[in-house]
Amino acid sequence: MARRKPTYEDLLRLDGIAKHLKLKSRYPDERFTGDVINACLARVQPVVDKLLPCTGERIARGLGDHLCLTFEEVYGPQDVKALENRYLKGKKEIGFAQLRGEIARPGVDALLFERMHAAERDRDRWVAVLNLQDSNHKAYWNRFHEISHRIAEPPQGVLPFRRHQFEATNPLESLIDLIAAEIAFYGPAFQPLVERAAEKGELDLNVVELLRAQYAPSASFLSVMKAAVRYWPRPAAALVAEHRGRKNSPNSDKALRVTPHGANERARALGLVFFPNMRVSMHSPITLAFEHGLDQDELENLGAWGTSDGKKLATVDVYTSARRIGSRVYAVMSIPCTEFRSKQAGTARVRRVLSPN
Repeated sequence: MARRKPTYEDLLRLDGIAKHLKLKSRYPDERFTGDVINACLARVQPVVDKLLPCTGERIARGLGDHLCLTFEEVYGPQDVKALENRYLKGKKEIGFAQLRGEIARPGVDALLFERMHAAERDRDRWVAVLNLQDSNHKAYWNRFHEISHRIAEPPQGVLPFRRHQFEATNPLESLIDLIAAEIAFYGPAFQPLVERAAEKGELDLNVVELLRAQYAPSASFLSVMKAAVRYWPRPAAALVAEHRGRKNSPNSDKALRVTPHGANERARALGLVFFPNMRVSMHSPITLAFEHGLDQDELENLGAWGTSDGKKLATVDVYTSARRIGSRVYAVMSIPCTEFRSKQAGTARVRRVLSPN
């Protein structure tokens, strides 16, 4: 998806981020994104490292307290009324007079208020209102998205609130999402869980569920799946498949097609990457999961995957774990350990091979 041209406001805010974080690089310098992420991680590290070992939810609470950021959740009109009573009537924060209209706008994920009448260290000096009226599956991610706005951007000053909408093509919001991905699945907290799972066997969706339960029960399945792939010690990739047409002709040539959702560095080096919207091989466990609605965990060779113009994926054996959820199939693919190829090695032997100590 092509990134849209930044607006004048976007450019001002991106420049404000660079100044706030005291960076030498500026947007659109190729170093800018990495510099921003590193600077934000440096700011949260002293706070989060004191919490280790911990869950993602504990990190969100700890950073919220540190940043004087309170999270409020809206599931319906009654919650809007309660917030109006608390902040508009009770604390005379006139920015909340616009809450009702703003939360009703299409596509609004969250509103970040800076209270005008708060003391410097009030726990609710900033209030992030999460819009969960349609679904709560993004609640975990939106908390870290708002935390990332607080870390990366200077105080709003005269603005009573900022509206945050999911815009995949927005350069500023995309940057904030990259920061959120680093903090929501903080490496020193999440990576050890992934590595312990890898010592026991293959990456499958049951492992993803286990990691979700251990680290972030309120996180979406997809966000945990992507984070697990990122930290998996062997080549791995995540994707979602659904029945649709060609990108430029949605109603023609409909088939089960994929949306890539990331691959770790080992996978990219090996060529374990997918073309957006390519057809799923009819022999893939992903196709079986879509057709029969049952979880599929099998070996397959990616050489069977191809595009209509003759492009082929790398001829490599992968372990595919696929699950249909609604109209989509969620899948992780990884290079299996040597012992798995024989399908005869016991669990204890796999552990010895992967972790000789």
